[in-house]
Amino acid sequence: MLDVSWDPVLIGISFVVAFIASFIALDSAGKVAISSRRESTFWRLSGGATLGMGIWSMHFIGMLAMKMSMPINYHFPLTAFSFFIALVSATLAISIAIAGKTLSNKRLIVATGLLSTGVVAMHYVGMAAIIEHAAITWDFSLILLSVIIAVGASGVGLWLAFHLRQNTRRVLINRLIAAFIMALAIASMHYTGMGAATFTHVGHTHHEGISALELSIWVSAITLVILGIMLVISMVDSQLRTSRLADNLHQLNSQLEHQAHFDSLTGLANRAQIDACLQACLQHSKLHQRHFALVFIDLDRFKVVNDTWGHHIGDQLLIASTQRIYTCLDDTMTLARLGGDEFILLIPDCNSEAISPLLTRIANVIKEPFTLFERTIRVSLSAGSSIYPEHGTTLHELKVKADMAMYHVKQAGRNGWAVYTPEMEAIADTPPTFLQELSQALERNQFELWYQPKYTAGEHTLTGFEALLRWHHPERGILLPAEFLPALEETGLIIPVGTWALQQACCQLNQWKLQGHTEWTLAINLSPTQFEQHDIVDIVSNALTLYQLSPTQLTLELTESTALKNLKRSAEVLNAFSALGITISIDDFGTGYSNILMLKSLPARELKIDRIFVKDISENSKNTKIVSTIIDIAHAMNMCVVAEGIETQEQETLLTQMGCGVLQGFLFARPLPAHRIHELIPIENTVKAKPIVQPLSHRHSITL
Repeated sequence: MLDVSWDPVLIGISFVVAFIASFIALDSAGKVAISSRRESTFWRLSGGATLGMGIWSMHFIGMLAMKMSMPINYHFPLTAFSFFIALVSATLAISIAIAGKTLSNKRLIVATGLLSTGVVAMHYVGMAAIIEHAAITWDFSLILLSVIIAVGASGVGLWLAFHLRQNTRRVLINRLIAAFIMALAIASMHYTGMGAATFTHVGHTHHEGISALELSIWVSAITLVILGIMLVISMVDSQLRTSRLADNLHQLNSQLEHQAHFDSLTGLANRAQIDACLQACLQHSKLHQRHFALVFIDLDRFKVVNDTWGHHIGDQLLIASTQRIYTCLDDTMTLARLGGDEFILLIPDCNSEAISPLLTRIANVIKEPFTLFERTIRVSLSAGSSIYPEHGTTLHELKVKADMAMYHVKQAGRNGWAVYTPEMEAIADTPPTFLQELSQALERNQFELWYQPKYTAGEHTLTGFEALLRWHHPERGILLPAEFLPALEETGLIIPVGTWALQQACCQLNQWKLQGHTEWTLAINLSPTQFEQHDIVDIVSNALTLYQLSPTQLTLELTESTALKNLKRSAEVLNAFSALGITISIDDFGTGYSNILMLKSLPARELKIDRIFVKDISENSKNTKIVSTIIDIAHAMNMCVVAEGIETQEQETLLTQMGCGVLQGFLFARPLPAHRIHELIPIENTVKAKPIVQPLSHRHSITL
């Protein structure tokens, strides 16, 4: 029996080689999910090849670490064949394991069998490559142990390769730890297999095969070249991806900043932008003692156009009306769209006499018939104006007076304009007892939760619901949040109503669970006032405990402006929710000045694209680009993307192709009260073939 000693330096080098190869293989696998088809094929093949080459190099470096009292030569064809075995088995196994979105047990078993067979075959073919001047006696118990280790190492390695194939928040640390585990397992298998062999000197063959020195040169050269090339390619690719992501973030933030100040449909200034212009004009007029006019404009019978011809025609009418109004303005005037068919016009250096001919021209151009998509459409406008400083010295006063003048025109039969006069206040409606009714609505059990279903894109599987607040008014019927939510916020009633809504949602979710729908989730919106409660985490946690719900079934939605208002506190509260297992969703994304870099610091796992982007995504290329970029960046941050307001098949198709994960909207189903949710169960089976179109009785719904 020959005495065998081991070189600790070469043993350490063999482990480092296995570690680097494992890390590169995991890094390559991680790029598959975020690459194009051609690129993903390259990363699958290169990752598998790198792992196979690393295992082979580690084996022969380990062989070189074994020192005996006689020279060792290696049979070249068998040595090359062992390299081929490692390369092919690792490439096939990696490709099978990370080919799909999920790793089934069958695919894991097949891939593990391929890789472990390849590793064992490579090892013992490599051992057989030793020129037979030494007889080898085998310990079959250690051989069996090495096979078991190979199977375990292969299974763990492939499982890690699959589950680390997407970016996570601790991607580098996770891959380093995973690579260390894989390298340790590979080294354990190799040295266990080496320990199974006992060498006995039987003769000496001179100058046959490859000497240990030649093998060391070949192994070193192949290892350094391939690992070096792959490491450089991976680093360059990561740098390019980081650069592209930074460019996309900058571009998206610029687009969203523009979106925050300008209307996406007409390109006009929006409410926030016109308020800034009004404030600047007010300060300038006070300082220089100038007049200016504020005009509210509303298109008459616009709702009839929408209901008769569809919202697409209505949108084109808004664009055409904007263009006509612009022909009457000069560069000093600012026109803004407040929403729907409501506009506001700021006219500097203007008094009551000067405004009359301008409003007459605007009214006349709007009265001319519009030709849209071979249809002739006639509308008119109602406009009301107030003048600074005659009618008020604050923006609030001027807005109230202009709105009152416009309401006066509408009461008089529309199709005209008026400048505010004090007499108009006498015919204004008496303020209703709205706030008193609202304050009593909760104790009178007039609030209800309705539920809008959410479906997985492509498969159309019912995955859960979003809870929507409704006020069942005894006289006016079902009221949407737009009609009472601002009053709830202003009066502070949102706190008890919000707590009631949370408990009611959890109660309903528990009932669904008892009915067997354990896979359904429920999303509920947290208002800004609710989120600022010091004990909001306890309130939510107690509701879950009361109804024995898993936190993973609950999704809390909050707007991006709420999340970014106080970033430090938001991070603390949301981390507490995330630690419980609750999913955090950023709602109405893109409607304000979105800072994705700041959102990245929050533990949000879901991003919800607002309906204003979805509405005209198929016609507005700018919105299409924004949505596509949002989805790409959200995926890069390992966030699920939900789109709301889906109303057409074309919108669904586009969003599905872009990679949106969950869809909701009237194309699939409108919100329903709890006692009607059972109607969706047969619909779920039908919707997989063709979405169910529900009547669009409530086009805009605001969540609580």
